[in-house]
Amino acid sequence: MKNIKTFFCISLLIATASCSDYLDVVDLDELTSESVFQTENDMEYALNQLYTFLPIGSVEEAGIVLPYFWTDDAVHRSINNSGGSQASDFNWVATSAVLDNYYRYAAIADMNFFLEALPGADFTTESNRERFGAEARFIRAMTYETMVLAYGDVPLVTTIISASDLPARTPRLEVFNFVISELDEIADQLPLTYDSANAGRITRGAALTLKARAYLNALGWHSDKAALYKGAEDACKAIIDSNMYSLAPGISGFEAQFTTASDIVSTETILATSYIPVTFTHALPYQIAPKGAWRGSAATFSNNQSRPGYSSDFIEEVQTINGKFPKDDATYDPLNPWANRDPRLAVSVMLPGDVMPSKGSYTTSYTYQPHPNIAPSTDNLTATSSPTGYSFKKYLDFTLSSLGLADADIKVFRYSEVLLMYAEALAGRGNDSDALVYLDQVRERVGMPKYATIGLPTVTRGTTGNQMIDAILLERRYEFAGEGPQRWFDIWRYKLGSQVIKQVYGIPKSTTIPGDLVGEKYTAANSTFFNRVWDDKFYLLPIPQTALDANSSLTQNPGY
Repeated sequence: MKNIKTFFCISLLIATASCSDYLDVVDLDELTSESVFQTENDMEYALNQLYTFLPIGSVEEAGIVLPYFWTDDAVHRSINNSGGSQASDFNWVATSAVLDNYYRYAAIADMNFFLEALPGADFTTESNRERFGAEARFIRAMTYETMVLAYGDVPLVTTIISASDLPARTPRLEVFNFVISELDEIADQLPLTYDSANAGRITRGAALTLKARAYLNALGWHSDKAALYKGAEDACKAIIDSNMYSLAPGISGFEAQFTTASDIVSTETILATSYIPVTFTHALPYQIAPKGAWRGSAATFSNNQSRPGYSSDFIEEVQTINGKFPKDDATYDPLNPWANRDPRLAVSVMLPGDVMPSKGSYTTSYTYQPHPNIAPSTDNLTATSSPTGYSFKKYLDFTLSSLGLADADIKVFRYSEVLLMYAEALAGRGNDSDALVYLDQVRERVGMPKYATIGLPTVTRGTTGNQMIDAILLERRYEFAGEGPQRWFDIWRYKLGSQVIKQVYGIPKSTTIPGDLVGEKYTAANSTFFNRVWDDKFYLLPIPQTALDANSSLTQNPGY
């Protein structure tokens, strides 16, 4: 996305001249809201700034991975901060700052300011005015959609308000309907694709994908489930029928989605948060790399962090290449547990025994071994390393000059999600035969056997009561592991919390059977810290205490 990757030559508030005019002198004391946002160039700079509100590449704060730790699949060790292990311990209170990251009214204010300034700006290319507005409205709709899922009723603010205004919470349904209406209105104002100079901007496909997500995410609270499934089905069908996207072939195509090889050119990227040289990089490789691994020749930190870890529940439910759970497959070898598994496991998870460049030298090999009683012990799970021994791997790149300067675009929407949402919507409307076709497309891409051939799996932990939807949610676990919020969505919308949120375990304690399915396992971080107890109040996050203190019109969610 060339335009967005290079938009910073001056900040949002002083975006009054093009980068080619950098020698012009601007008196910063004279900059006001009336002296900026006046030209098409100003508005493009301001719009590009709004793109920074898309999910970022991080396992913390507003990072795209953050809510993945609120699931049964992973936890966060929370090194060097007091964030309550990024809330993955489920000791949630209104002052848990990490839970505030989707309560984003500062961002909403910027979007509203932009949209109110847009009609009065001078445009050379008048058609850009409508498109700029559609892009900004998309980002605002995406922000509200997440707040509706996370907090329920939230103030719906669509205009500039004064500091003395104290808006009350708007009913959840009203905010949801606003999101859907916004996406309906802007879809035709957004192009299907852009020229190479603008590749990566928000497209019609992105608006339709967000619309499908919004419909499905409302299943947990909306009264008209049939309408939600139908809305998601129609949105996904429009994307599929556009013929704009396709799955990158093979496991190599899947793996490429998390490298620079997929940036801009990937056939399955619908929306990504773009890498911006110098100004914006992301720290995912630094945050997830094993501590004994190479850090990059220009690294300025002493150690990697290895903060997240997958749960044993996830690892042991990743199917074998035969399409069976390991416990049900007679060919599963606990002495060689990573062989003949779903190929996405090796792409998504740093597994015990994996070999990579050593911290001391890129040309020296390092073997990842988190077991505290097996050498090497650099990544011992009882120390400040991966809390479970199964570390994250997507976006990890040892060819970077520094792991803290990652340059791969972060995928927000991939086409595989559209296929699986379409399958889910079809299944929700009772059309299992067509749902199976689209579910199997995702499986077949990575070489997994089609359910049309082997039959649907029987999911016993975290079941919705619908075997087809269970199979689709299982596939979403495999496809989006360690990548984003999809598992969070699934648990919240099907109310699976009481079934799946439990004590988190990691690798087996056995020193000789790395794939032991029946023996004792280490608890996450070798402690009881992640002995999580589910409470249904968690289906809504607490309204931040700071927001309650500042606005007397707000009320807290039940139970907090």
